[in-house]
Amino acid sequence: MEIQKRKEFGLGLMAMGVTLLIWASFFISLRASSQSALTIGDIALLRFLPAALVFGWLALPKAIKIKQTPKRYLLAIALGAGLPFLLLAANGLRLAPVADGASLIPGILPLFVTSIAAICYRERISSMRKAGIMLIFLGICLFLATSLLSGSGQIATGHALLLMASFSWAWFTIAMRVSGLTPIEGGAVLSLSACICLPVLYLLGFVDFNLLNAPSSEIAFHFIIQGIAAGLIANFTFGYAISRLGAEMSAALGSFTPVLAALIAVPMFTESLNMNTILAMMLIVLGAISASEIITTKKVAIKVG
Repeated sequence: MEIQKRKEFGLGLMAMGVTLLIWASFFISLRASSQSALTIGDIALLRFLPAALVFGWLALPKAIKIKQTPKRYLLAIALGAGLPFLLLAANGLRLAPVADGASLIPGILPLFVTSIAAICYRERISSMRKAGIMLIFLGICLFLATSLLSGSGQIATGHALLLMASFSWAWFTIAMRVSGLTPIEGGAVLSLSACICLPVLYLLGFVDFNLLNAPSSEIAFHFIIQGIAAGLIANFTFGYAISRLGAEMSAALGSFTPVLAALIAVPMFTESLNMNTILAMMLIVLGAISASEIITTKKVAIKVG
């Protein structure tokens, strides 16, 4: 039994490693879309349509199980990592640097996950997790202070949108853990709901499309990153990691995303990393590790009810 647990833990870590690489590429792709002919609607279409086709087909035999899942969990999955999340993240990254987005979304995720678990599920918070939350809070304040002191309302707005995206994703993380849905079933819920909502938003004038006029090289790049890697592979690997490592530990490992994303963004977009940004990133990463108690390799389960 112990060997099996170690094997599952190792597989969970491997799945999370793949997820980290994809998440870093995800932020790079969203930032690059602001400099391309593609609209946010195009990015959403490339992201969710392939996933809807694949996960929808694979999850079809489990349609009854999905239908019987409490609606609040389905709603949290659909909104948390679906179209609303993508719109918040994409618009935030059009206003703020990649390092900020990669820090504020997955980096602050453990704070929101822990807070939701404590408030909604009465989970006790240890001293280590409290210390981690405090470090994350300090990192957030440093990010916000930097944007306020710079006098850039654009970056401040971007930070607000990124924080909202992180809170949205936290609900998805919790819902995947407590719903009992597999990564494929959860991926079907969020991708199909996004494809249903996207035409509605287009008719209401909230998104537009320019896919037919965009260069094929840009379409191929974002299709690989968003549609295949983020839309298909990461949905499965992150869901798998949650099922093997727990929501808190998976969220903690996700906090290493900004390091990878920032290293890629510096040469790709000539973005500079000042000392305040580096310090804020360090505080958030250390806080995320402490808040999720990954140092003790303790798997914390969220209780339902």
